[in-house]
Amino acid sequence: MHDRPAANPFVPGRGRIPPYLAGRDAERRKLLDLLAYLHRGEGAPRDAILSGPRGNGKTALLRWFHREVEAGDGDFDVVWLTPDEAPDPDRLAAALAPPSRFASLRPDTLSVSMGGGRLGWEFGGRGRSLTSSLTARCARRPLVLLLDEAHTLDREVGRALLNASQMVSAEAPFLLVMAGTPGLQPHLDTMAATFWSRAEKLGIGRLDEAAAALALARPLAGQTPALAFDEAALARVVEESQGYPYFLQLWGAALWTAARETRATRIDESLVAVAAPEFGRQKSAYYEDRREELERQELLAVAVGVAAAFDGRATLRSGELNAAIAEALAADGTAAHVLRCRDRLATVGYVWKPPDAEDVWQPGIPSLLDYVASHRP
Repeated sequence: MHDRPAANPFVPGRGRIPPYLAGRDAERRKLLDLLAYLHRGEGAPRDAILSGPRGNGKTALLRWFHREVEAGDGDFDVVWLTPDEAPDPDRLAAALAPPSRFASLRPDTLSVSMGGGRLGWEFGGRGRSLTSSLTARCARRPLVLLLDEAHTLDREVGRALLNASQMVSAEAPFLLVMAGTPGLQPHLDTMAATFWSRAEKLGIGRLDEAAAALALARPLAGQTPALAFDEAALARVVEESQGYPYFLQLWGAALWTAARETRATRIDESLVAVAAPEFGRQKSAYYEDRREELERQELLAVAVGVAAAFDGRATLRSGELNAAIAEALAADGTAAHVLRCRDRLATVGYVWKPPDAEDVWQPGIPSLLDYVASHRP
């Protein structure tokens, strides 16, 4: 009898990246290319923007990059923020250049306050002060800023950050990396900082079949004893996951548990059948949460119409998607309302247009559209 590890490799703990980050080689190379500028003592020539529907691994990719920066041979700082930690420009400044560490930064133009028990800068809306303090910090030590959930960033804070990033990077080694849902790019458009469109845009979507197979097979092969897939069993799981990383995680966890309980050392179709009910239960619960989210946002009727438009099709053009939304809105289908609904569907990841795709929209998860269509009110 073999001892098995106590922890399921597909159940992520706090701060963990997947046991194998499959299918993101191009994205990792582009991030490392931008980091190389900091190694040369220069600011990155552009920001990086990771966008894609939820559950596709944007945060996992950020965590990988965070570890790469920390483990590299450069003497860098890396800061991880979410928008709730920077609700206004002063809190953003305090997070990026804490007065406790950088009290000497621009003392002639900045004042320090104690608010809510926190030591922080008072910029009073002076964007140049943020740029000056951040430039001074980066001149001392290169800085990488990772901003997750950026689609929820306050507009005023975002405008200050984008403008500061452009100016700081021209003077000192600094790199800004933002990640968010497909609603991130329309949100950035509202910040009156149009140069963001020159950023390195990385679409983080579903994996192809080869990458999905590796995401499942490699972590299980690393168990003691190793768990190997039969070819037919792996093909079935990959097909049912639709290349969606969150579903691959659910399948991996269910298969690991089933193998442990049955003491199996090979994953064949019979073991997949044992694991399938647990995967199906979790997938259904996830889809019901998403359906209820659409209903709360008064998007359910539009989502049903969009699902019908995608029926039998992998992609839609903007005009086709807009027409489906307008038809679902009926008398209220003005052009402005159609675009607002399309942006909201993108924000929740129901549909999205990858940054490198020319006028091609696709479902966030194809089977979610089927679920919504079959569970209409």
